[in-house]
Amino acid sequence: MPYKNILTLISVNNDNFENYFRKIFLDVRSSGSKKTTINVFTEIQYSELVTLIREALLENIDIGYELFLWKKNEVDIFLKNLEKYEVDGLLVYCDDENKTFMSKIVDNLPTTIKRNLIKDSCRKLS
Repeated sequence: MPYKNILTLISVNNDNFENYFRKIFLDVRSSGSKKTTINVFTEIQYSELVTLIREALLENIDIGYELFLWKKNEVDIFLKNLEKYEVDGLLVYCDDENKTFMSKIVDNLPTTIKRNLIKDSCRKLS
């Protein structure tokens, strides 16, 4: 069954955003969905992020997305806002420097969302 709305969580260094956004759109498309709600945990401004990911956005114009930026100290506000969304799938992305941070967010997600996990690039198999 295709996913309707994919919740995407991402926290990476600025120089990694473009590649990770390409991965996000590829994984959304692979899941059979055409829509994602992307929540980026970063300290940069919205306009700076859009500049960094511009090419990835243009290459994937057929994927609908909502893009939200959260400061790293706004995780509680993000978690409260999750109640508004119907989530049919979950994608999680981070680089090595943000694994601990992203792990704390995923641990605090409601079970109803965690059970829809499609991909978690933050967990590494030993």
